[in-house]
Order: sequence, then structure tokens, then C-alpha cells
Amino acid sequence: MSDERPGWHRHPNGGGWVQDTASVDETAHIGPDAEVFEAAQVYGAAEVSGNAEVSGNAWVSFPRHVLTVGPIGSEDQTLTLFRTETGYGVSVGCWHPDGATLDDLTAEVQRRAPDHADEYEAAMALCRVRIEEWEAQR
Repeated sequence: MSDERPGWHRHPNGGGWVQDTASVDETAHIGPDAEVFEAAQVYGAAEVSGNAEVSGNAWVSFPRHVLTVGPIGSEDQTLTLFRTETGYGVSVGCWHPDGATLDDLTAEVQRRAPDHADEYEAAMALCRVRIEEWEAQR
């Protein structure tokens, strides 16, 4: 990835990409291959690393507010689960529709790569455990 992207900047703590529309505290760590974009907010002791993509109305303030699994699927992408103020969001590679759920991801996997459905279902089982944890904290 080039060091110049209009509307983006490198985060001082970790070197990851942050879109100018997103809000990331300097105390958060954004790894060099991670991206935070749209209206996402990352703050506190949060860490976003690997090939994670945090977007939409993500609300990440602790390391456990984001979960990445990868490489996964037919294109060796990274699945990212992130907490939002109203629940959670999920993305895989360039697939990151705002408000996407695990059910949406299941449908997308069946459409695009059904031969990898078992792999995705195992990763989503872990995601469901994390979502239950977040719900218990509300």
C-alpha cells in the first residue's frame, strides 16, 4: 500500500490507516496493516491489528471490542467483528456493508464460496461467543 492516500492518514501509534472521517485516540494501537474508516471510533486501550477493517459506526474502546480471524475463505481474507453502540458489525475483506450481521455473512458465503461455509461457520461460532459477552455487559 502506498504511503499516500487522499483523505487518510497513518496513525501515530502503530502506523495503521485511519480515514479522516473516523476518530481514533492516540492511546489506541492501530497496526500497520489495519484500517479504521467511515464514522468508526477507536479509543482507550483498544488494539486493532492484522488486516482488520473497522468501519461503520464501530465503537471500540477495549481490545475485546474487536475480533479478527484470518486468513479465511477462498481469498485468504480477514474476518473482523467489532462492537458498535447498538450491537456489532462484521466485515470480510472488501465486503463490509453497514449494519451487516452474521446472518448476512452466512448468506454472502453461500452465494460466493459455499465450499468454505464450514470454515466460516467455525469462525462465526467464535464471533457469537464474543457477541454474547458484549450483550451481557450492556
